[in-house]
Amino acid sequence: MKKVFLILLFTGFVFTSCDEETLLEPYTPGALVEETAVQNSAQLSLLMNSAYANLYSREGAVFTSVFTDEAGIGYANGGQGINTDYVFFLNPSSAGPENIWATNYFCLARVNRVIKFADQITATSTADADVIKRLKAEALVVRALCHLNVMAYFSTDPKNDQALAGILANRIILTTETPARATNGAFYSSIHSDLDSALAIYGTITPPTYTGNAKTYFATDNVAKALKARAYALKGDYTNAETWANNVINTSGIVLATQAQYPSLFFQDNEPANTEVIFRLKRTTAQNTQGSNMHNGWCSVRPNLAGSPFYEVSRALFNKLAVNAATDARYKAIVAPSSVIDPNYATSADYRNTDRLILHKYGGVATGTTTWASTAANGNNNDLKVVRLSEMYFIKAEARAAANDPAGAAAAVQIVLNNRFTTPPTVSYGSTAAAWAGILAERRLEFAFEGYRFIDLKRLGTLAGQGIDRDPADYTSSSANYPAANPSNLPLTSFKWALPIPQSEINGNGSIQQNPGY
Repeated sequence: MKKVFLILLFTGFVFTSCDEETLLEPYTPGALVEETAVQNSAQLSLLMNSAYANLYSREGAVFTSVFTDEAGIGYANGGQGINTDYVFFLNPSSAGPENIWATNYFCLARVNRVIKFADQITATSTADADVIKRLKAEALVVRALCHLNVMAYFSTDPKNDQALAGILANRIILTTETPARATNGAFYSSIHSDLDSALAIYGTITPPTYTGNAKTYFATDNVAKALKARAYALKGDYTNAETWANNVINTSGIVLATQAQYPSLFFQDNEPANTEVIFRLKRTTAQNTQGSNMHNGWCSVRPNLAGSPFYEVSRALFNKLAVNAATDARYKAIVAPSSVIDPNYATSADYRNTDRLILHKYGGVATGTTTWASTAANGNNNDLKVVRLSEMYFIKAEARAAANDPAGAAAAVQIVLNNRFTTPPTVSYGSTAAAWAGILAERRLEFAFEGYRFIDLKRLGTLAGQGIDRDPADYTSSSANYPAANPSNLPLTSFKWALPIPQSEINGNGSIQQNPGY
């Protein structure tokens, strides 16, 4: 019996061209059999774009911010996260790990079909053949990204090739199969094989012409190179990590956003072409009202004082940012101007209501304006940045620290700070240990609320001598109405730095092994 192509039954939002001005459109082709589902490059493009749409969830960023030390409890919190993620309560039924797992595996199911169908379609011209090859390359890059995400969150030790990662979905897996978890070594082998294959394809085709920054919405050769650097850094192979980070820095043609340009990355999504962003995912109003992704995960209405925030910027993170509030663009990007700042927060009898540190990233601005104030026009709808050039400089800094070169690490970090401050501070590390600590501290500010912190602490925390950092007031705000929610900060030795395999996966797959502790 022919297999019904159920993967296309879900209503999604897909890109229809390489022009960002073309809005996302719904695609519901109905029930198709796999043998006839995709017969030409146009249909293949729709399928690949539906795979991109599967990744729009901000669950990784929201979970990370609440579970670590980026988010504090908002004044309008009605119990969200207080007895779960915020107090490090995880089990196989927890929503965060479930959504991270499902998001990546739904996407993997689609890109595997793109790869399969790309090898079966007959091109109508040389140009059409290039389109088919490019779509296959994009699918390979996204497949590598999804596998990298799964390993980073669910492996107990991403530096150990023998530790378990997740299910290796480098082919179409039938619903009748019950595959076991593969090792990190198998994951890394598949990730680099996919990225190398994609780069080989990109080297043989003529790329399309993109308008403005529209190229950043697609998994290009630069994305493949950046993901190789990220994967090697996760593994702790800093020789190769630095090689690929340098490749992106020196050959991509992409430059860091300046202090003046930085806000446009997060509020207007209209930064100049080849500036900062290497890969992003498109968000629409509809996507912000779908299920667990309603709005932006941190608030009920919009990210300003009147927007009913469930979560705010943590006091500990705010204190770090406030040191250079007047000169660091990252402060303005993260802390909303509508915030109410209590200088006596530490002794406040009602901290949650006297100190309201409203999250501004993803805040949006009204079309045609240059202000940074969050508005109802498109608040929460800003695109999710998946890879930025600053990450490559930080990977280079990590590689220099791993080589016992604190001066080289400082030099790499200095380049980033030169583009974030009006008057940048001088970066200097007196030792390798200080370099690791400094790098992790700067990554915390640079990538706050973008989904990095959980994985950064997991892979760099011990080297840096740093763990979760919460101000006592952050716990006071949660325990005011929920007295039990006042734990100690999660130690880096905890088994919870590897997320639980979701119960739904275990129920349907008797071959899968749960992580220790769950």
